[in-house]
Amino acid sequence: MLNYDKLSYRAYGNVMIFALIVIALLMNCFPFSFKGLVLCLVQIPWYLYVRFIFNEPIHANGLNRCCVATIVFFMLLFISAKAMLFLIDNKLACIFTFSLTMLCCYLTSTMPNVQEQKGKLFYGYKKHDESKYQKLIDYIKFNGIDPMLLEAEKRLAEIDTQSYLLYKRKFREDKTFQEMVDEFDIDNPRIVEILDKDYFYMIGALKL
Repeated sequence: MLNYDKLSYRAYGNVMIFALIVIALLMNCFPFSFKGLVLCLVQIPWYLYVRFIFNEPIHANGLNRCCVATIVFFMLLFISAKAMLFLIDNKLACIFTFSLTMLCCYLTSTMPNVQEQKGKLFYGYKKHDESKYQKLIDYIKFNGIDPMLLEAEKRLAEIDTQSYLLYKRKFREDKTFQEMVDEFDIDNPRIVEILDKDYFYMIGALKL
């Protein structure tokens, strides 16, 4: 198992790119199809580019599961591309395949993260310590006893105790998602949903 750091994720991403290129070559060599090979290969950088635009790439829970999910996704994509080349003209096949890749990128980039990332994403698109909550994290780090912050936290605790406790574990105590799952017996997507609400509440209250 690779270490959970930026270099490991980047190396893992490079291995996956190589594996996908090999799969595309094999799928289009028997029988050989130059158009099919090109259409399949260009989906790989297109996929990475679209994921970069959405800026929220996620991973399945564990590198092994993520590897399987990625390979299965691209195999189905390659099969769809070849089928479209056979059934319709080249232009429509390209439009369909690129659109399908973009749709899958959107779906996988907007779902709640299923594991704690702390900026350790596939190809290092984000800084090592970057988080989607970074604005609030930085504010709390440098303004931990600010009266406006303390008042906002007090109101959050009065509104929803569980929501406040999760907020406290994440933003004040820097607990991991797994530690919060174990403590509160809530599944990870639900924790992300609550923290997202906490984040936007605090951002609004602090006028950040």
